[in-house]
Amino acid sequence: MPIRLMILHRRIAALAPIFTAGLAFVAGSRALAAQGMDDMPGMHRAAGPVSAAAQHEIDSVRQAAARFHESATASAAGFHPVFGWIPTMGVHWIDRQRMNKDAQLDRNTPSQLMFSKIAGRDSLVGAAYGYFVPVADSARPRLFDGNPPWHEHPDLAPPGETLVMLHVWFVPSPDGPFAGTNPNLPFWALGLSAPDSARMHDAAFSSRVRRASLALAEVADTTAIFGNLESRPDVHALLAAHRDSIRAIVPELGAADAAKNAARWDRATERLAGQWDAIYAGYLASARTASGKERMERFVAMLLGKHGE
Repeated sequence: MPIRLMILHRRIAALAPIFTAGLAFVAGSRALAAQGMDDMPGMHRAAGPVSAAAQHEIDSVRQAAARFHESATASAAGFHPVFGWIPTMGVHWIDRQRMNKDAQLDRNTPSQLMFSKIAGRDSLVGAAYGYFVPVADSARPRLFDGNPPWHEHPDLAPPGETLVMLHVWFVPSPDGPFAGTNPNLPFWALGLSAPDSARMHDAAFSSRVRRASLALAEVADTTAIFGNLESRPDVHALLAAHRDSIRAIVPELGAADAAKNAARWDRATERLAGQWDAIYAGYLASARTASGKERMERFVAMLLGKHGE
């Protein structure tokens, strides 16, 4: 195996425990809800339409990736899953040989594929470009019209380097096709319709939906977010009670959507957001160190849209 590729394999492997620790701290907070997420620096706002040229480029990536519409096909082509299902990002399948800057110059060969369940079926929902680079290297490849910004994960890179990434969604995202996260994914994972993207311009609605999305993720995949904390008896009891409550709300949400009753849908998502707030308070209370609590808060911000900062 070439030395460069061996180093890359080691780097990806090194990310697993770091990211797994981060997954233990996903949440939605009352503080974010009270402040209004669209007022926070770095938060994604509901995006307007991209240019016709950018949409054509997105379509070309989607078409190029279409042959990987099943995870088995992706695996045979050299992509392999890491980290598990991240509620608002799906499962990242990485081709390690493409995780370098030079490989990002061709938009139709992304280094990562993103899968998530839609109505119980693993579906290709997007792609991502990513590579490690020295912190001093600020030049980024221009892949799409409008030059959408790349985001960084310095905490996931070796000292002196940063992990640079750009997502592109093949499915609707209220924050636009290049957003770091997509709150629609947990809704689809449970067979529900996505929230009304036009209403995501409203800060209160957006905050409620994103917190409700993480609540739904708690029952869509109970191992995806806080698996290493669930073994604690106090946390386990809290999760069991709130997950039961969330499961009871899911049919109400579906019924409200089927009836096209926005007020009823809003009440259901408000209840879901409240369940998530209570879960989040429990997770914060379970932190045994100040640094652990800080990681919770950082991961909260990322999953709710403040991505890569």
